[in-house]
Amino acid sequence: MNKDRAEGYRRKAVEGDTMSMNNLGVCYMQGIGVVKSYEEAFFWYMKAADLGDVFAQFNVAECYYHGWGVEQDYASALEWYVKAAGRGDMQAQVNAANAYYLGQGTEENHAEAYYWWEKAAWQGHVQSMKNMGAGYFNGVTLRKDLIEAVFWYELAGSTGDAQAQFATGWFYYTGTGVTENKRLALKWIHRATAQGYQPALDFCKEHDIARY
Repeated sequence: MNKDRAEGYRRKAVEGDTMSMNNLGVCYMQGIGVVKSYEEAFFWYMKAADLGDVFAQFNVAECYYHGWGVEQDYASALEWYVKAAGRGDMQAQVNAANAYYLGQGTEENHAEAYYWWEKAAWQGHVQSMKNMGAGYFNGVTLRKDLIEAVFWYELAGSTGDAQAQFATGWFYYTGTGVTENKRLALKWIHRATAQGYQPALDFCKEHDIARY
């Protein structure tokens, strides 16, 4: 069955269908219905990527980043991450941001990193939300804006992230960026302690607050 699927992708790929090109690349990457070959995977990813397939663009970037079927090249990886990111691929936005922040394949550019983290955050990427919150809280690359910091941490906390829940609770407990509200603060802090988040548990102990 897998062999038939791979052959079906091949027929459509030869006819110019970019989704099938990318899918055939996945088959070669994972050895589904074909002999596993990173080189063949890269070949088909690149054909689709050159024709504008966003999933293939991300996969080409991954190949360059990890050295799958092609010589490892962080600069080329970033080039393709940015292409896919510009087309709205969330993980490509995250990976591009990380590359700019760390200076992988490019000079460090924290402003560009935050640009892409914000794009990913609006698509629901939780760590990117927290990165935005930290950026506004610290005020190093982004302007210092405690209201924005609270917004992003609370948004991340609403997804169930314990670190963000505790941070949001701390903001309300201390009145940082928001009007002090101990009752609301404890609701957030207890969401974090219920997950066993140690800094929240320690905070409760230090302030003689019930843990749950």
